Amino acid sequence: MRRIVFSLFLLLPLLAVGQKKYTVSGYVNEKGSKESLPGVSVRVIDYQTGAVTNAYGFYSITLPEKDSITLVFSYVGFKADTIRVDFQSNKSLNVELAQGIALKGFVVRGERTESEIVQMSTIKLTPKEVKSIPMLLGEKDVFKTLMLMPGVSSGTEGSSGMYVRGGGPDQNLVILDEATIYNPSHLLGFFSIFNGDAIKAIELTKGGFPARYGGRLSSIIDVSMKEGNKQSYHGEGGIGILSSHAMVEGPIVKGKSSFMVSARRTYFDILSRPIMAMLSGGDYNAGYFFFDLNGKFNYDFGDKNKLYISGYWGRDKFYFKERDRFFSDDYKLQAGMYWQNGAAIARWNHLFSNKLFSNLSYIFSDYLMDIYYRETYQKEYYKSDYNSGIRDHTLKYDFTYTPDPNHTILMGATATLHEFRPQALTYKDSESDTNQNLSQGTKIYALEAAVYAEDEMRIGKNFKLNPGFRLALFSVRGKTHLSPEPRLGMSYNFLSNFAAKASYALMQQNIHLLSSSTIGMPTDLWVPSTSNIKPQRSQQVAAGLAYDLKKPQLAFSLEGYYKTMNRMIAYKEGTGFFFFDVMDDVFDGAMPESDELVWEKNLTTGKGWAYGMEFLVRKSTGKFTGWIGYTLSWTLQQFDELNFGEKFYARYDRRHDVSIVLMYEVNKRISLSAAWVYATGNAVTMPESIYSPDGLYEHFNHYLAKKYELPKDDYWSEFIESYGKRNNQRMLPFHHLDIGIQIKTKKSLDRKWEGMWEISVYNVYNNKNAFFYMIGTEYSKKNDDYRYVLKKVCIFPIIPSISYNFKF
Repeated sequence: MRRIVFSLFLLLPLLAVGQKKYTVSGYVNEKGSKESLPGVSVRVIDYQTGAVTNAYGFYSITLPEKDSITLVFSYVGFKADTIRVDFQSNKSLNVELAQGIALKGFVVRGERTESEIVQMSTIKLTPKEVKSIPMLLGEKDVFKTLMLMPGVSSGTEGSSGMYVRGGGPDQNLVILDEATIYNPSHLLGFFSIFNGDAIKAIELTKGGFPARYGGRLSSIIDVSMKEGNKQSYHGEGGIGILSSHAMVEGPIVKGKSSFMVSARRTYFDILSRPIMAMLSGGDYNAGYFFFDLNGKFNYDFGDKNKLYISGYWGRDKFYFKERDRFFSDDYKLQAGMYWQNGAAIARWNHLFSNKLFSNLSYIFSDYLMDIYYRETYQKEYYKSDYNSGIRDHTLKYDFTYTPDPNHTILMGATATLHEFRPQALTYKDSESDTNQNLSQGTKIYALEAAVYAEDEMRIGKNFKLNPGFRLALFSVRGKTHLSPEPRLGMSYNFLSNFAAKASYALMQQNIHLLSSSTIGMPTDLWVPSTSNIKPQRSQQVAAGLAYDLKKPQLAFSLEGYYKTMNRMIAYKEGTGFFFFDVMDDVFDGAMPESDELVWEKNLTTGKGWAYGMEFLVRKSTGKFTGWIGYTLSWTLQQFDELNFGEKFYARYDRRHDVSIVLMYEVNKRISLSAAWVYATGNAVTMPESIYSPDGLYEHFNHYLAKKYELPKDDYWSEFIESYGKRNNQRMLPFHHLDIGIQIKTKKSLDRKWEGMWEISVYNVYNNKNAFFYMIGTEYSKKNDDYRYVLKKVCIFPIIPSISYNFKF
């Protein structure tokens, strides 16, 4: 008997090898349009296992041979589909899902919930959710919707500058179809560049970063554009108080190729033009506008090869024009500022086998800011331009290999050539003897490259693991920074719908944003790490619980995190780098050499800490949807040359942040929505006292009167503001309620033309939230004198808006 058992034991490996395995793979698309659907859950009922489609809608599952298997395809907002197929050979199975509410039975059995995935600290939004939430001036905005989620906050009320888990706006990697967007804001940060008509999916990652992402410390915001309908022509758009927008899509070769084009533009300048002409008699004109253009083309060569080409271009512009006809028809003045983003992406999907998927991408990204001044009179002229920017050329090659349902291996490499233009000033005038341009500034070239590998694996029935490793390098001016970045995510299911999760990530950021203000401005400078300025680095650990309640269908999550940030940069006290600083250097004859990095001298380095807890309960299906989020957090920083070397709270440190978002579909024609937010005020630096030093101004006024033979009056009577520690005060908490109603027109019921009126009210109860504080004077009747007081400036009272949107 022992010999027989021993012989069988030796034969077991051969039996295992001899067991046949087959693979079922394919693409999941939207029914009708044939657009790919990323993130679709594919569940094999017979084996209680499954997969999720990648960013291009591809899935692959390898299993032991069986007469037949049952697959359930499910996706939020779409009807689930159950398919039974023979499984005695490899199968190619492409599936189309129709929009609608999934059947309850399929939701319970098929949809992949938060407790079933290993990834944590990730939030996904649909364009429908973004368009349903009431917003300032009726402008639907991806960033402002993300700010209603725990762990994400804005710099000031109404701003789209995002602060994620204690990091600044420059620590967010913003991606549009794989292209990096360096300034994702319009109107000085009040709106983001993403036009909701052109967007297909939005994903925010706050921690537990997969190895395929790198280059930033705080978050990854991955936005995907629509591909275009392959079957028929459609369009949508809208007219609002601030802007109008439109999108058109349709097939080029029916069933194989399609296009999508969208545009958005404001009309501040158009509306103000006749008013300015009337007030100035045609001598003056000033205005502001922004626009966006999105485009995408794709061609399906079959299951093996697919081509995607997409692009984006957007610009903001302030301008002023003067023509003094009274003085002379020859006198003209033009001045202004503009900033713009551009991106072009080409991607090639290739399927080497039913288990190995690849994507090759070329990505071009460009950001430019320019402040210009033009003045001409007869033959005399003066011209100047101050500009900065950054341009990237990137090549990426990514692979997804799925050997079996317990392993999904992702690996790849990327290389980016950066062209930094931190600052450049050119000016030219008719009085110059040489009549040549004077240029100050230099281009800095840097190479950033990385290789990565990660494995999404299942160990047993309850334990899931996502180990990963990224090796990155950054080379600039002969200096190379090497960064090994380990990543790890894990999840353990105590129950099928209850899981504990944990993650660790080390991140390195090789480029920096030099900001002279507390909000993101287009004049901020992107600069590289150098031999003197080292890359920023962060380490983040997080742990949490995820629970999915089946009836009612709710998802609960609770997460805690702790993050350290090293080599952070900031301007030294009393320094900065802005257009006017450069102009002063020019006129003082202090122009630096062309290859001198002036901004390095004005920087100091330090470190930071961020930790807190986040809670979210969310309902994503049914007539009644929405979420409740709460964040408790701390963010501190320490620089040897700031605040006397002591720790201080970052300006965007907030102790409490609450958001409640509710959406209800009353019937086929009417939908209601409401959003209420509450947040602790930001930390600000305010003067501790204001005083006039005895004798100082009297002596100065006497000096002026004597030198310039002027009467002995008070030419200088300002008081001195005495500041203590940095961020020594708190702004008052802010809160507001926004409501909206969407009403479809009767013609919408024939489904050929869908019109919808939307009425929304921002800050319903007109709470006077502080935008900033300033020191002002106030008359006191009691003392018959003026006194200095702290004044609160509010710019967002109750604001109603109305817009009309359409689809066809």
